[in-house]
Amino acid sequence: MLALLLIAQAVQPVPVPSDSALSVPLAAPPAEPEPEGPVLPLAEALRAAREQAPDLAVAAERVEQARNNVQRAWATLRPTLTATGTYTYNSYRTGFFGEKGFVELPHDSKSGVLGFAWNLFNMRAFPALASARQQVDVAQLTETQQRRELLLSVASTYYSGLSLRELMTVSFAQARATHDHAREALARFEAGLVHRSAALRARIDALRADQEAQRAIFSYAAAKSQLAALLDRRDVAFELAPPQQAPKEIRGAFGELIEKALRERPEMAAARANEEIASRLKTDAWAQFLPTLAINANARYNDPATTLTGDHGVWSVAVALTLPLYDGGFRYVALKDADSQLRQAKALTRGQTARIEDELRRAQLDLESARALRDEAEATVQVSRENERLVQAQFAAGTATQVEVSDAVAALFQSESNVLQQRLSVQLAALRVAKAVGAFDVGAN
Repeated sequence: MLALLLIAQAVQPVPVPSDSALSVPLAAPPAEPEPEGPVLPLAEALRAAREQAPDLAVAAERVEQARNNVQRAWATLRPTLTATGTYTYNSYRTGFFGEKGFVELPHDSKSGVLGFAWNLFNMRAFPALASARQQVDVAQLTETQQRRELLLSVASTYYSGLSLRELMTVSFAQARATHDHAREALARFEAGLVHRSAALRARIDALRADQEAQRAIFSYAAAKSQLAALLDRRDVAFELAPPQQAPKEIRGAFGELIEKALRERPEMAAARANEEIASRLKTDAWAQFLPTLAINANARYNDPATTLTGDHGVWSVAVALTLPLYDGGFRYVALKDADSQLRQAKALTRGQTARIEDELRRAQLDLESARALRDEAEATVQVSRENERLVQAQFAAGTATQVEVSDAVAALFQSESNVLQQRLSVQLAALRVAKAVGAFDVGAN
Protein backbone atom coordinates (compact mmCIF):
# COMPACT_ATOMS: atom_id res chain seq x y z
CA MET A 1 0.00 0.00 0.00
CA LEU A 2 2.93 2.35 0.71
CA ALA A 3 4.23 1.71 -2.79
CA LEU A 4 0.82 2.61 -4.22
CA LEU A 5 0.85 5.92 -2.36
CA LEU A 6 4.31 6.71 -3.70
CA ILE A 7 3.16 5.87 -7.22
CA ALA A 8 0.04 7.98 -6.78
CA GLN A 9 2.21 10.96 -5.84
CA ALA A 10 4.43 10.43 -8.88
CA VAL A 11 1.60 10.29 -11.43
CA GLN A 12 -1.43 12.39 -12.08
CA PRO A 13 -4.30 11.07 -9.87
CA VAL A 14 -7.54 10.00 -11.56
CA PRO A 15 -10.69 11.24 -9.81
CA VAL A 16 -13.54 8.80 -9.25
CA PRO A 17 -16.64 9.98 -11.16
CA SER A 18 -19.48 11.01 -8.87
CA ASP A 19 -21.95 8.77 -10.69
CA SER A 20 -19.71 5.70 -10.34
CA ALA A 21 -20.37 2.94 -7.81
CA LEU A 22 -16.77 3.39 -6.74
CA SER A 23 -17.68 6.76 -5.20
CA VAL A 24 -19.57 4.92 -2.47
CA PRO A 25 -17.19 3.70 0.24
CA LEU A 26 -16.91 -0.07 0.41
CA ALA A 27 -18.48 -1.38 3.58
CA ALA A 28 -16.44 -3.47 5.95
CA PRO A 29 -16.54 -7.22 5.37
CA PRO A 30 -19.15 -9.07 7.45
CA ALA A 31 -17.96 -10.16 10.87
CA GLU A 32 -18.29 -13.71 12.06
CA PRO A 33 -21.31 -14.10 14.37
CA GLU A 34 -20.77 -14.53 18.07
CA PRO A 35 -21.33 -18.05 19.49
CA GLU A 36 -24.96 -18.57 20.46
CA GLY A 37 -24.12 -20.91 23.29
CA PRO A 38 -21.71 -23.56 24.57
CA VAL A 39 -20.40 -26.32 22.35
CA LEU A 40 -22.73 -29.31 21.96
CA PRO A 41 -20.43 -32.33 21.48
CA LEU A 42 -21.52 -35.06 19.11
CA ALA A 43 -21.62 -37.61 21.94
CA GLU A 44 -23.94 -35.34 23.95
CA ALA A 45 -26.19 -34.83 20.91
CA LEU A 46 -26.48 -38.60 20.42
CA ARG A 47 -27.23 -39.09 24.12
CA ALA A 48 -29.94 -36.41 24.02
CA ALA A 49 -31.48 -38.03 20.95
CA ARG A 50 -31.65 -41.41 22.68
CA GLU A 51 -33.26 -39.95 25.80
CA GLN A 52 -35.72 -37.36 24.51
CA ALA A 53 -36.43 -37.87 20.82
CA PRO A 54 -40.23 -38.11 20.32
CA ASP A 55 -39.95 -40.88 17.71
CA LEU A 56 -38.07 -43.12 20.15
CA ALA A 57 -40.62 -42.38 22.86
CA VAL A 58 -43.35 -43.54 20.47
CA ALA A 59 -41.41 -46.74 19.69
CA ALA A 60 -40.92 -47.42 23.41
CA GLU A 61 -44.65 -47.09 24.02
CA ARG A 62 -45.33 -49.58 21.24
CA VAL A 63 -43.10 -52.06 23.03
CA GLU A 64 -45.12 -51.48 26.20
CA GLN A 65 -48.36 -52.00 24.27
CA ALA A 66 -47.01 -55.27 22.89
CA ARG A 67 -46.29 -56.42 26.46
CA ASN A 68 -49.87 -55.55 27.35
CA ASN A 69 -51.05 -57.81 24.54
CA VAL A 70 -49.25 -60.70 26.24
CA GLN A 71 -51.35 -60.07 29.34
CA ARG A 72 -54.46 -60.05 27.17
CA ALA A 73 -53.49 -63.42 25.73
CA TRP A 74 -53.01 -64.82 29.23
CA ALA A 75 -56.47 -63.53 30.17
CA THR A 76 -58.07 -66.01 27.77
CA LEU A 77 -56.60 -68.89 29.80
CA ARG A 78 -57.63 -67.61 33.20
CA PRO A 79 -61.02 -67.91 34.90
CA THR A 80 -63.34 -64.95 35.21
CA LEU A 81 -65.47 -63.95 38.17
CA THR A 82 -68.26 -61.39 37.86
CA ALA A 83 -70.71 -59.95 40.36
CA THR A 84 -73.97 -58.19 39.50
CA GLY A 85 -76.30 -56.39 41.88
CA THR A 86 -79.80 -55.23 40.93
CA TYR A 87 -82.35 -53.04 42.69
CA THR A 88 -85.88 -52.95 41.23
CA TYR A 89 -88.89 -50.84 42.21
CA ASN A 90 -92.33 -51.81 40.80
CA SER A 91 -95.21 -49.39 40.56
CA TYR A 92 -97.57 -52.11 41.80
CA ARG A 93 -97.08 -54.97 44.14
CA THR A 94 -96.86 -58.52 42.82
CA GLY A 95 -96.86 -61.91 44.48
CA PHE A 96 -97.03 -65.64 44.05
CA PHE A 97 -98.82 -68.65 45.55
CA GLY A 98 -96.71 -70.51 48.06
CA GLU A 99 -97.27 -73.13 50.72
CA LYS A 100 -99.12 -70.64 52.89
CA GLY A 101 -101.27 -69.26 50.10
CA PHE A 102 -100.75 -66.07 48.18
CA VAL A 103 -97.60 -64.23 49.17
CA GLU A 104 -97.60 -60.55 48.31
CA LEU A 105 -94.22 -58.98 47.45
CA PRO A 106 -93.21 -55.40 48.25
CA HIS A 107 -92.75 -52.69 45.67
CA ASP A 108 -88.94 -52.96 45.70
CA SER A 109 -86.71 -55.99 45.34
CA LYS A 110 -82.98 -56.65 45.46
CA SER A 111 -80.92 -59.37 43.85
CA GLY A 112 -77.28 -60.32 43.45
CA VAL A 113 -75.60 -62.71 41.04
CA LEU A 114 -72.06 -64.12 41.28
CA GLY A 115 -70.81 -65.79 38.09
CA PHE A 116 -67.71 -67.92 37.53
CA ALA A 117 -66.48 -69.05 34.08
CA TRP A 118 -63.35 -70.87 32.98
CA ASN A 119 -62.37 -72.16 29.57
CA LEU A 120 -60.56 -75.30 30.61
CA PHE A 121 -59.58 -76.37 27.11
CA ASN A 122 -59.16 -73.96 24.17
CA MET A 123 -56.23 -74.72 21.88
CA ARG A 124 -56.46 -71.35 20.10
CA ALA A 125 -55.20 -69.59 23.22
CA PHE A 126 -51.73 -71.16 23.04
CA PRO A 127 -50.65 -69.96 19.56
CA ALA A 128 -52.16 -66.57 20.41
CA LEU A 129 -50.01 -66.39 23.56
CA ALA A 130 -46.84 -67.42 21.71
CA SER A 131 -47.48 -64.86 18.95
CA ALA A 132 -48.13 -62.11 21.53
CA ARG A 133 -44.79 -62.85 23.16
CA GLN A 134 -43.02 -62.75 19.82
CA GLN A 135 -44.73 -59.47 18.94
CA VAL A 136 -42.87 -57.98 21.91
CA ASP A 137 -39.60 -59.08 20.30
CA VAL A 138 -40.68 -57.53 16.99
CA ALA A 139 -41.57 -54.26 18.71
CA GLN A 140 -38.19 -54.18 20.46
CA LEU A 141 -36.38 -54.88 17.19
CA THR A 142 -38.35 -52.11 15.50
CA GLU A 143 -37.36 -49.76 18.32
CA THR A 144 -33.70 -50.70 17.80
CA GLN A 145 -34.01 -50.04 14.07
CA GLN A 146 -35.63 -46.64 14.63
CA ARG A 147 -32.98 -45.74 17.20
CA ARG A 148 -30.19 -46.49 14.73
CA GLU A 149 -31.95 -44.55 12.00
CA LEU A 150 -32.35 -41.58 14.32
CA LEU A 151 -28.75 -41.69 15.54
CA LEU A 152 -27.54 -41.85 11.96
CA SER A 153 -29.69 -38.84 11.10
CA VAL A 154 -28.35 -36.93 14.14
CA ALA A 155 -24.73 -37.75 13.29
CA SER A 156 -25.24 -36.88 9.61
CA THR A 157 -26.86 -33.56 10.48
CA TYR A 158 -24.10 -32.81 12.97
CA TYR A 159 -21.34 -33.44 10.43
CA SER A 160 -23.24 -31.43 7.81
CA GLY A 161 -23.41 -28.54 10.27
CA LEU A 162 -19.69 -28.83 10.93
CA SER A 163 -18.99 -28.69 7.21
CA LEU A 164 -21.18 -25.59 6.87
CA ARG A 165 -19.39 -23.98 9.79
CA GLU A 166 -16.01 -24.59 8.16
CA LEU A 167 -17.42 -23.24 4.90
CA MET A 168 -18.54 -20.15 6.81
CA THR A 169 -14.99 -19.66 8.07
CA VAL A 170 -13.66 -19.97 4.51
CA SER A 171 -16.29 -17.51 3.28
CA PHE A 172 -15.29 -14.89 5.85
CA ALA A 173 -11.62 -15.32 4.97
CA GLN A 174 -12.45 -14.87 1.29
CA ALA A 175 -14.54 -11.79 2.09
CA ARG A 176 -11.65 -10.18 3.96
CA ALA A 177 -9.22 -10.99 1.14
CA THR A 178 -11.51 -9.66 -1.60
CA HIS A 179 -12.16 -6.47 0.38
CA ASP A 180 -8.44 -5.85 0.74
CA HIS A 181 -7.98 -6.47 -2.97
CA ALA A 182 -10.91 -4.18 -3.84
CA ARG A 183 -9.34 -1.34 -1.86
CA GLU A 184 -6.00 -2.02 -3.55
CA ALA A 185 -7.63 -2.02 -6.99
CA LEU A 186 -9.38 1.28 -6.21
CA ALA A 187 -6.06 2.83 -5.16
CA ARG A 188 -4.45 1.62 -8.39
CA PHE A 189 -7.29 3.13 -10.41
CA GLU A 190 -6.95 6.45 -8.62
CA ALA A 191 -3.20 6.26 -9.32
CA GLY A 192 -3.93 5.72 -13.00
CA LEU A 193 -2.40 2.24 -13.07
CA VAL A 194 -5.53 0.21 -13.97
CA HIS A 195 -8.78 0.88 -15.74
CA ARG A 196 -11.95 1.67 -13.85
CA SER A 197 -13.40 -1.68 -15.01
CA ALA A 198 -10.69 -3.46 -13.00
CA ALA A 199 -11.67 -1.59 -9.82
CA LEU A 200 -15.34 -2.29 -10.49
CA ARG A 201 -14.64 -5.97 -11.03
CA ALA A 202 -12.75 -6.10 -7.74
CA ARG A 203 -15.70 -4.35 -6.02
CA ILE A 204 -18.08 -6.95 -7.52
CA ASP A 205 -15.89 -9.78 -6.19
CA ALA A 206 -15.98 -8.23 -2.72
CA LEU A 207 -19.77 -7.89 -2.76
CA ARG A 208 -20.20 -11.45 -3.99
CA ALA A 209 -17.91 -12.66 -1.21
CA ASP A 210 -20.12 -10.81 1.28
CA GLN A 211 -23.14 -12.63 -0.14
CA GLU A 212 -21.42 -16.00 0.20
CA ALA A 213 -20.55 -15.20 3.82
CA GLN A 214 -24.16 -14.29 4.59
CA ARG A 215 -25.41 -17.41 2.82
CA ALA A 216 -23.00 -19.53 4.88
CA ILE A 217 -24.31 -17.97 8.12
CA PHE A 218 -27.92 -18.84 7.30
CA SER A 219 -27.03 -22.34 6.10
CA TYR A 220 -25.21 -23.08 9.34
CA ALA A 221 -28.13 -21.71 11.36
CA ALA A 222 -30.54 -23.93 9.39
CA ALA A 223 -28.40 -27.00 10.12
CA LYS A 224 -28.47 -26.21 13.84
CA SER A 225 -32.24 -25.80 13.71
CA GLN A 226 -32.60 -29.19 12.03
CA LEU A 227 -30.40 -30.77 14.69
CA ALA A 228 -32.43 -29.13 17.47
CA ALA A 229 -35.62 -30.61 16.01
CA LEU A 230 -34.10 -34.10 16.06
CA LEU A 231 -33.12 -33.60 19.71
CA ASP A 232 -36.53 -32.18 20.67
CA ARG A 233 -34.92 -28.88 21.65
CA ARG A 234 -36.73 -25.55 21.42
CA ASP A 235 -33.59 -23.46 21.02
CA VAL A 236 -30.38 -23.32 19.00
CA ALA A 237 -28.22 -21.88 21.76
CA PHE A 238 -25.32 -24.19 21.04
CA GLU A 239 -22.38 -24.55 18.70
CA LEU A 240 -20.90 -27.52 16.87
CA ALA A 241 -17.31 -28.70 17.20
CA PRO A 242 -15.34 -31.49 15.53
CA PRO A 243 -15.50 -34.71 17.59
CA GLN A 244 -12.30 -35.99 19.13
CA GLN A 245 -12.52 -39.17 17.06
CA ALA A 246 -13.61 -39.49 13.45
CA PRO A 247 -16.37 -41.98 12.56
CA LYS A 248 -15.09 -45.51 12.65
CA GLU A 249 -14.82 -46.96 9.17
CA ILE A 250 -16.02 -50.55 8.81
CA ARG A 251 -13.71 -52.43 6.48
CA GLY A 252 -13.92 -55.94 5.09
CA ALA A 253 -14.95 -57.99 2.09
CA PHE A 254 -18.51 -57.63 0.89
CA GLY A 255 -19.30 -61.28 1.65
CA GLU A 256 -18.17 -60.97 5.26
CA LEU A 257 -20.00 -57.69 5.81
CA ILE A 258 -23.28 -58.89 4.29
CA GLU A 259 -23.16 -62.00 6.45
CA LYS A 260 -22.69 -59.79 9.50
CA ALA A 261 -25.48 -57.48 8.37
CA LEU A 262 -27.98 -60.29 7.82
CA ARG A 263 -27.08 -61.66 11.23
CA GLU A 264 -27.18 -58.43 13.23
CA ARG A 265 -29.59 -56.07 11.47
CA PRO A 266 -32.80 -55.78 13.55
CA GLU A 267 -34.88 -55.63 10.36
CA MET A 268 -33.82 -59.18 9.46
CA ALA A 269 -34.50 -60.48 12.96
CA ALA A 270 -37.95 -58.87 12.86
CA ALA A 271 -38.64 -60.37 9.43
CA ARG A 272 -37.73 -63.86 10.68
CA ALA A 273 -39.94 -63.36 13.75
CA ASN A 274 -42.83 -62.31 11.52
CA GLU A 275 -42.35 -65.53 9.54
CA GLU A 276 -42.73 -67.56 12.73
CA ILE A 277 -45.82 -65.57 13.70
CA ALA A 278 -47.33 -66.18 10.25
CA SER A 279 -46.60 -69.90 10.45
CA ARG A 280 -48.42 -70.01 13.79
CA LEU A 281 -51.59 -68.87 12.05
CA LYS A 282 -51.81 -72.35 10.56
CA THR A 283 -51.83 -73.84 14.06
CA ASP A 284 -54.56 -71.42 15.06
CA ALA A 285 -56.61 -72.38 12.02
CA TRP A 286 -56.38 -76.10 12.82
CA ALA A 287 -57.26 -75.39 16.47
CA GLN A 288 -60.64 -74.12 15.30
CA PHE A 289 -61.61 -77.71 14.44
CA LEU A 290 -61.04 -78.88 18.05
CA PRO A 291 -63.69 -78.88 20.78
CA THR A 292 -63.65 -76.48 23.70
CA LEU A 293 -64.39 -77.31 27.32
CA ALA A 294 -65.71 -74.70 29.73
CA ILE A 295 -67.11 -74.66 33.27
CA ASN A 296 -69.68 -72.12 34.43
CA ALA A 297 -71.04 -71.57 37.95
CA ASN A 298 -73.65 -69.09 39.13
CA ALA A 299 -74.96 -68.14 42.57
CA ARG A 300 -78.02 -65.88 42.93
CA TYR A 301 -79.53 -64.13 45.97
CA ASN A 302 -83.02 -62.52 45.90
CA ASP A 303 -84.72 -60.35 48.50
CA PRO A 304 -87.57 -60.98 48.93
CA ALA A 305 -87.53 -64.66 48.04
CA THR A 306 -89.30 -65.42 44.78
CA THR A 307 -89.24 -69.19 44.93
CA LEU A 308 -91.99 -71.50 46.11
CA THR A 309 -89.71 -72.84 48.84
CA GLY A 310 -88.97 -69.41 50.18
CA ASP A 311 -85.24 -69.70 49.66
CA HIS A 312 -83.42 -66.47 49.02
CA GLY A 313 -80.42 -68.05 47.26
CA VAL A 314 -79.93 -70.54 44.42
CA TRP A 315 -76.81 -71.77 42.63
CA SER A 316 -75.89 -73.88 39.63
CA VAL A 317 -72.81 -75.45 38.03
CA ALA A 318 -72.53 -76.42 34.34
CA VAL A 319 -69.79 -78.05 32.29
CA ALA A 320 -70.03 -77.41 28.55
CA LEU A 321 -68.24 -79.29 25.77
CA THR A 322 -68.57 -77.51 22.43
CA LEU A 323 -67.67 -79.20 19.15
CA PRO A 324 -67.85 -76.98 16.05
CA LEU A 325 -69.47 -79.00 13.27
CA TYR A 326 -70.01 -76.52 10.47
CA ASP A 327 -69.31 -72.79 10.36
CA GLY A 328 -70.03 -72.05 6.74
CA GLY A 329 -66.47 -72.81 5.61
CA PHE A 330 -64.81 -70.14 7.76
CA ARG A 331 -62.16 -72.54 9.10
CA TYR A 332 -61.09 -73.65 5.64
CA VAL A 333 -60.74 -70.04 4.60
CA ALA A 334 -58.59 -69.50 7.71
CA LEU A 335 -56.29 -72.34 6.58
CA LYS A 336 -55.90 -70.81 3.12
CA ASP A 337 -55.32 -67.38 4.60
CA ALA A 338 -52.64 -68.78 6.94
CA ASP A 339 -50.77 -70.25 3.94
CA SER A 340 -51.02 -66.91 2.14
CA GLN A 341 -49.79 -64.99 5.19
CA LEU A 342 -46.78 -67.31 5.47
CA ARG A 343 -45.89 -66.90 1.80
CA GLN A 344 -46.20 -63.15 2.19
CA ALA A 345 -43.92 -63.13 5.25
CA LYS A 346 -41.28 -65.17 3.40
CA ALA A 347 -41.47 -62.82 0.43
CA LEU A 348 -41.01 -59.84 2.76
CA THR A 349 -37.94 -61.51 4.25
CA ARG A 350 -36.43 -62.06 0.80
CA GLY A 351 -37.16 -58.45 -0.09
CA GLN A 352 -35.56 -57.23 3.13
CA THR A 353 -32.46 -59.31 2.37
CA ALA A 354 -32.20 -57.79 -1.10
CA ARG A 355 -32.60 -54.25 0.27
CA ILE A 356 -29.87 -54.77 2.88
CA GLU A 357 -27.50 -56.18 0.27
CA ASP A 358 -28.18 -53.21 -2.02
CA GLU A 359 -27.81 -50.73 0.86
CA LEU A 360 -24.45 -52.19 1.89
CA ARG A 361 -23.18 -52.40 -1.68
CA ARG A 362 -24.08 -48.79 -2.45
CA ALA A 363 -22.68 -47.59 0.89
CA GLN A 364 -19.33 -49.21 0.13
CA LEU A 365 -19.31 -47.72 -3.37
CA ASP A 366 -20.14 -44.29 -1.95
CA LEU A 367 -17.32 -44.58 0.56
CA GLU A 368 -14.76 -45.60 -2.08
CA SER A 369 -15.94 -42.83 -4.40
CA ALA A 370 -15.88 -40.24 -1.60
CA ARG A 371 -12.32 -41.18 -0.65
CA ALA A 372 -11.13 -40.83 -4.25
CA LEU A 373 -12.91 -37.50 -4.75
CA ARG A 374 -11.60 -36.21 -1.42
CA ASP A 375 -8.01 -36.95 -2.43
CA GLU A 376 -8.54 -35.21 -5.78
CA ALA A 377 -10.16 -32.22 -4.07
CA GLU A 378 -7.27 -31.85 -1.62
CA ALA A 379 -4.79 -31.91 -4.50
CA THR A 380 -6.88 -29.36 -6.38
CA VAL A 381 -7.07 -26.95 -3.46
CA GLN A 382 -3.26 -26.94 -3.14
CA VAL A 383 -2.94 -26.03 -6.80
CA SER A 384 -5.66 -23.38 -6.48
CA ARG A 385 -3.92 -21.74 -3.52
CA GLU A 386 -0.62 -21.58 -5.38
CA ASN A 387 -2.33 -20.20 -8.47
CA GLU A 388 -4.15 -17.52 -6.45
CA ARG A 389 -0.92 -16.37 -4.77
CA LEU A 390 0.85 -16.26 -8.13
CA VAL A 391 -1.90 -14.27 -9.86
CA GLN A 392 -2.10 -11.82 -6.93
CA ALA A 393 1.66 -11.25 -7.19
CA GLN A 394 1.41 -10.78 -10.96
CA PHE A 395 -1.43 -8.29 -10.48
CA ALA A 396 0.68 -6.35 -7.99
CA ALA A 397 3.49 -6.31 -10.58
CA GLY A 398 1.08 -5.18 -13.28
CA THR A 399 1.37 -8.35 -15.42
CA ALA A 400 -2.06 -9.85 -14.60
CA THR A 401 -5.53 -8.45 -15.15
CA GLN A 402 -8.35 -8.11 -12.66
CA VAL A 403 -10.29 -10.78 -14.55
CA GLU A 404 -7.47 -13.25 -13.91
CA VAL A 405 -7.46 -12.31 -10.23
CA SER A 406 -11.23 -12.81 -9.99
CA ASP A 407 -11.00 -16.17 -11.70
CA ALA A 408 -8.20 -17.29 -9.40
CA VAL A 409 -10.09 -16.21 -6.26
CA ALA A 410 -13.28 -17.90 -7.46
CA ALA A 411 -11.39 -21.09 -8.30
CA LEU A 412 -9.78 -21.13 -4.85
CA PHE A 413 -13.10 -20.64 -3.10
CA GLN A 414 -14.70 -23.36 -5.20
CA SER A 415 -11.81 -25.73 -4.44
CA GLU A 416 -11.98 -25.08 -0.71
CA SER A 417 -15.76 -25.56 -0.74
CA ASN A 418 -15.39 -28.76 -2.72
CA VAL A 419 -12.79 -30.25 -0.40
CA LEU A 420 -15.04 -29.55 2.59
CA GLN A 421 -17.93 -31.24 0.80
CA GLN A 422 -15.85 -34.29 -0.09
CA ARG A 423 -14.55 -34.66 3.46
CA LEU A 424 -18.14 -34.55 4.64
CA SER A 425 -19.07 -37.16 2.04
CA VAL A 426 -16.40 -39.52 3.40
CA GLN A 427 -17.69 -39.09 6.96
CA LEU A 428 -21.31 -39.65 5.96
CA ALA A 429 -20.44 -42.64 3.77
CA ALA A 430 -18.56 -44.22 6.67
CA LEU A 431 -21.64 -43.76 8.86
CA ARG A 432 -23.89 -45.33 6.23
CA VAL A 433 -21.59 -48.35 5.91
CA ALA A 434 -21.66 -48.83 9.69
CA LYS A 435 -25.44 -48.56 9.68
CA ALA A 436 -25.78 -50.97 6.73
CA VAL A 437 -23.67 -53.56 8.56
CA GLY A 438 -25.70 -53.10 11.73
CA ALA A 439 -22.81 -51.67 13.78
CA PHE A 440 -24.01 -48.07 14.17
CA ASP A 441 -25.64 -47.75 17.58
CA VAL A 442 -23.64 -45.12 19.45
CA GLY A 443 -24.32 -45.02 23.15
CA ALA A 444 -26.34 -48.22 23.23
CA ASN A 445 -24.78 -49.27 26.51
